[in-house]
Amino acid sequence: RSIPNIITVSRIASTPILSYLIVNESYQYAVGGCILFGLSDWLDGYIARNYEGQSTVLGTYLDPLADKFMVNTLAVSLWYTALLPGPMVGIWLARDVGLIATSFVFVANRTKGDEFVMNPSTTPLKVQPSMISKVNTVLQFLTISSGMAQPLLELEPSIVLGLCWITGGTTILSGLGYVGGESMIASGNESQK
Repeated sequence: RSIPNIITVSRIASTPILSYLIVNESYQYAVGGCILFGLSDWLDGYIARNYEGQSTVLGTYLDPLADKFMVNTLAVSLWYTALLPGPMVGIWLARDVGLIATSFVFVANRTKGDEFVMNPSTTPLKVQPSMISKVNTVLQFLTISSGMAQPLLELEPSIVLGLCWITGGTTILSGLGYVGGESMIASGNESQK
């Protein structure tokens, strides 16, 4: 068993709970949960990198999927409670939908028709996040955290709004990197056409 994968699956499973806390304006608990999510994201990566037998092909797909699920679910919840602007949340969602669509096209163009299955161990796709993508993920977590903290700390709305638009810019830049193919490369698996 891979401990990082167990941690990641728990993050995915508990994302709806955080969303519920936000929608019900339990921001103190939601901020605490978001901090735990950030720590667990760091922990699963640390364990996967530093302990033999803990890094899995599945984990290389599962971890970013957990991040996207959490970021988009919480962003929509914060938009619903009027703490994040709709256009920025739309940019985040559009980037991730574009990324998923591009991944499917990339795999479909490199596999035989009857082999088109998104299996992490045989797929011809290897996603390598760029530096701007990593910065974007950090900014998304900060934006979500500041959105949740705004009512608790009585933050000036312009601070959160400024962070939203900076993050929107990095989201667009990282999305262009994926759609342009710079972050998606052939893995060398034999299932290629």
